[in-house]
Amino acid sequence: MKKAADFLMPNILIIFGALLFLFFLNYLSGQGATLAIGIIATIVSVYYLAIGILGLFLGDKLPKKVIEVVSVCLFAVFMFTYFLIALIQAAQIDNFMGPTAWIIAILSLVGSLALAGIYPAARFVNKKGLLGLAYLFSAIFALVLLLNILFTPRGNSTVLGNIDLILVAIYGVFVIYLFGTLKPADEVEEKREKVTEAEPAEEQPQEPAE
Repeated sequence: MKKAADFLMPNILIIFGALLFLFFLNYLSGQGATLAIGIIATIVSVYYLAIGILGLFLGDKLPKKVIEVVSVCLFAVFMFTYFLIALIQAAQIDNFMGPTAWIIAILSLVGSLALAGIYPAARFVNKKGLLGLAYLFSAIFALVLLLNILFTPRGNSTVLGNIDLILVAIYGVFVIYLFGTLKPADEVEEKREKVTEAEPAEEQPQEPAE
């Protein structure tokens, strides 16, 4: 399990970008809103692929914090657009959305925008309160992604055979990346320093008195 995690984390944006690209590629053959989503998703997925590949070669030379903020906020804004278009289509085509569907739709829109708004502030302003809010809205956004898998646009529960496994993989990989970026490196360094300070200094051999 640890080996799998060690492989996944350095390549997570490449995996995420590739899954996102392949999932929305067929949208380019559609029309109207479907085509628009396909074009936006293609541009977004190319960004993740490019950043992931650059990260393998350049490593620490890239501004890690800036890349993480852009990567998280970009997907949150993309999902807000995706949820908004899906809501408009569901309201027009199905002509019926139950209370569950409306609650999930509103929560999806608010949760996506809230994450895109609070996450940059939490990463660039060193305050525990903002970091706590970032964890909260990240959890809400993860819940939103889960609800959109478990429920149909009309608010009915999704049967097991109709669950899209690729979409589950895309959401799962992003959630892993999202919570991974919220682990402040400063805390890790502070713990290392405390451990170092707590270690007793080695006694120097005293020279025999003359």
